[in-house]
Parts: sequence; structure tokens; C-alpha cells
Amino acid sequence: MDLTLWAPAKVNLFLEVLRKRADGYHEVQTLLQHVDLCDEIRFAEGAGIVVETGGLVCPGGEENLAHRAAALFFKATGTHPGVRIEITKRIPLGAGLGGGSSDAAATLWGLNRLFGTGLTSKALQELGAHLGSDVPLFFEGPTAWASGRGEQIRPLPTFPRSWLLIVFPGFPVSTAWAYTNLELTGEDKSIRVRTEAEKGNYEPVVAVSWNRLEEVVFRRYPVVKQLKVSLEAWGARPALMTGSGSAVFGRTHTREEAEGWAARLREEGYTVFVVQTLSHPPLAPGGIGEMGPERSSC
Repeated sequence: MDLTLWAPAKVNLFLEVLRKRADGYHEVQTLLQHVDLCDEIRFAEGAGIVVETGGLVCPGGEENLAHRAAALFFKATGTHPGVRIEITKRIPLGAGLGGGSSDAAATLWGLNRLFGTGLTSKALQELGAHLGSDVPLFFEGPTAWASGRGEQIRPLPTFPRSWLLIVFPGFPVSTAWAYTNLELTGEDKSIRVRTEAEKGNYEPVVAVSWNRLEEVVFRRYPVVKQLKVSLEAWGARPALMTGSGSAVFGRTHTREEAEGWAARLREEGYTVFVVQTLSHPPLAPGGIGEMGPERSSC
């Protein structure tokens, strides 16, 4: 039996960093949204664990997070390892879009389907938390609030269907570097945002969009700041760096407007994606994870 899944990217509509925890991670409060920029992942039964990649540059084999996810799955379920995973990479690495975490989540979901092990979504989330803070997010959504080190996920009313322009400047930003060099102030801008988001009242959220990590990334990578400034000048609301960067996104009024901005940025040499926000959980029956961005009704 073969299986193909699509692993979507995410953007952070809001990101606050509160403090460094005793375990070395940082306490965060963040509003997350899935979008229909997807990696394609194909599973087939095989011998051992084999991970091959194509598309954008991405490590294969044991260096890939999908390989770690598969190894964890087989160990946790007691199933004999036997899968070939082929990933067509479309989500840039080191961009703050969660591509590696999404691939890991899709791998856990796909192997659960392929081998009929019957793990619940909650159990898969718990496995995913061992792989990375962002992995549990991809079993929820499409709009969610994450807290703790990012692994505590609370689904929220769905963000209004929107066109987004995502701009990748062509280089990654290390998440570990960004958090290590961030100067914490003890300020917390998340309380009002979370209250409004829980009511599905997103316009006030958009009006105060915020990413605490921008301050440290902008100092070292001024081009990321300039991309945000350009999107704001063109009318994007919000215009924001996602995660620890390096990608920046802006919400547009129409697809035509997004395509127009994209053409200008491509002329300057940037990698640009015109995407839509999702309106159904990605890893669920009938969601984008199973159907793909072209056929999904999400």
C-alpha cells in the first residue's frame, strides 16, 4: 500500500517570548495559522527506514526529521521498521514556516495510517512533542494558540480565509541563535491578543500584530526588516516575520494584488509564494494533508 500526504506550512500571526525556562527552552505565547504551501510526502512499505528528498535543498537519510519521526513511531508502537519516504520539498528550510515539523507530523500520521496502528491524534501529538516544539501544532488547527515551549496547543476559531504573500530572502535564520541573542524585557503583549483570538475577533489582533523575535533578527539581517517595510508600504495588514525568520508574510485583499506584489519581488530575486490560509485541520480526514492543495476544499 502506498500513501501520499501534503504537509502544510504555518505562519505566526503573533509571537511573544516571555522568559527562559529551567529546561533551557523559552516560554512563548503565539498565534499560528496553517497555509496551503505544502511539501509532498510519499510513503511505501519497504525495508528499514529510507528517506529521500527532492525539490528544494533538504537533507535526506537520518539527518531528516521525518527519519527521526519514523524511528520514534516504530519504537513506540513496536512495529517492525519498514518504510520508504520520499519528500518533495517546497517549504524553504530555516524560514520560520515549520516545514520540518510539518513533515515530521505528516510522517507520524502517515505511518499510523499505513501500518494500521490506531494511535489517536492526541497520542501522535505526544510523540511529536519529543521531536520538536512545533510538531504537535500540525495535528490541530487550522488556527491555534501555542504556549509553553510551543507544544501546548489550543484550537481557536478559524482565521478568516485570506490571501497571503510569503517572501523568502534566500537564506535561513537559526532558531537557536535568535532565541539565544534575544534580550528579554519581561513585557507580555499576548493577553489582549489571546482574549480576542479566543472569541474569533481577529481584526484587533491584526491591528497589533507582533513578533518579539523581529528585533534580534532585524539587527543582523536588515533585508528581512526591509521586506516587512515594503509589504507594509504596499498595504499588507499584517506584515510580519514568521517564527524566527527569515520569511516575511503579508495579508492582501485579493489574489490579484498578491500576484502583483509577488511579481515585483521576484524581479528583485526573492523567492515568493502566493498562498491561502486553511479553514480545516490539515491532518484530518478530507483535510489538505490527504487531498493536497489543488483538490482540497479547505
